Amino acid sequence: MANKKSYYTFEEPSGTTIEFQATSLQQAMTIKKKRAQELGIEKEAFELKTISKKPSQSV
Repeated sequence: MANKKSYYTFEEPSGTTIEFQATSLQQAMTIKKKRAQELGIEKEAFELKTISKKPSQSV
């Protein structure tokens, strides 16, 4: 069975948005943590905004 990936978009209050593909919400949360650390922002600041099959056009 093929892994179906979805695009996960997270945003934090100041407007920083991160979007990426992941196969599950659990994987998305792990990636979000790594991306937040790279940006120097607390992972708790990011909230899940959308889950979709296609990338968003605004990012």
